[in-house]
Amino acid sequence: MKREHVDVNEQLGFTQIVSVEKGGLKTLYISGQTGSSGDLKTQSLEAFSSLKARLEAAGAEPADLVKFTIYVVDYSPDKARDAFAGMATLGIDPKAPPAATLIGVQGLFMPELQIEVEAVAVVDTE
Repeated sequence: MKREHVDVNEQLGFTQIVSVEKGGLKTLYISGQTGSSGDLKTQSLEAFSSLKARLEAAGAEPADLVKFTIYVVDYSPDKARDAFAGMATLGIDPKAPPAATLIGVQGLFMPELQIEVEAVAVVDTE
């Protein structure tokens, strides 16, 4: 099994992407991506755009996503549309979207953040 750490943040002690390759498949574990400006919808657009950039940096594309988790501060059902707004930036086939979980949280690592999106992608390397 081959393991690669992409974009390590030694100061904070985490890696943006851990890539694990075995048997012709590469699985990407992508740390939470955030947006930092504006309202929830704007931050969602930024977070998903950042997720797309991380995928591309690791040699993957949005179609390779198999799962993502969205954390929303002070979640209520009326925030769901804005939380998922950024997903459109990925251009994912609406008939074959990845599995997803939305979790309401009290807060994130910085007080101005309203959303964080983490993901798992699988790439066929053969």
